Amino acid sequence: MTSPESRRTFVEVDDVTEVALPGIGKRYDMRISNGASLAVMIHHSGRRDLYVLDGADEPLASVTLTDGQARTLGAILAGAYFKPAVVEEIEAIIGGLLIDWVTLEPESPAAGRTIAELEIRSRTRMTVAAILRDHVPLVAPEPDEMLRPGDRLVVIGRQGDLPGFRRHVVGG
Repeated sequence: MTSPESRRTFVEVDDVTEVALPGIGKRYDMRISNGASLAVMIHHSGRRDLYVLDGADEPLASVTLTDGQARTLGAILAGAYFKPAVVEEIEAIIGGLLIDWVTLEPESPAAGRTIAELEIRSRTRMTVAAILRDHVPLVAPEPDEMLRPGDRLVVIGRQGDLPGFRRHVVGG
C-alpha cells in the first residue's frame, strides 16, 4: 500500500513549492523574509488555510478563509483595490504603445472642459480611449464630452508624451 506521503507531487516554480495533497487539495509554500515562509492550503471545498511559519516550520500565525474571502484578499494583494504610485505612473507599455490611466481632481486643468476644448490629441499626442465615471465606463468618448473631477481617464499614446499630457490635463 502506498503511503499518502509518497503520493505527493512536488513542483517548484519561482520560489513557490506546490505539493499535491490527495483527497485534500494543494499546498503552496513560499519563502519570505528572515527565513520564514508562507504556506497556503487550498482545499477541494474552496477553503483556504494560510500559515506564517518560522524557520523551523512552526506556525507563528494562521487564518482560515472562505473561497470568496481568499479571492478578495488575492485581489487586494494584486493591487486591484489599491494602486501604488509607481504602478500608476506607467501601467502598461506594449511595443512602444503606452496605456495608462489618470484621475482628474477638482483643480485639474481639464475639469469642467471638453476633450475638444482641451485639444488633447493635437497638444499632447495622447488619446482618451475611455472614461470611468461613477463606476460606469464611457468607451471612445466623443470630443464634446465634458470632463469632471473624479473621472478616471484611460489614455493611449507614447511613453514620452505622458508627462506633457499629465501637465495639460491633470495638472501638478
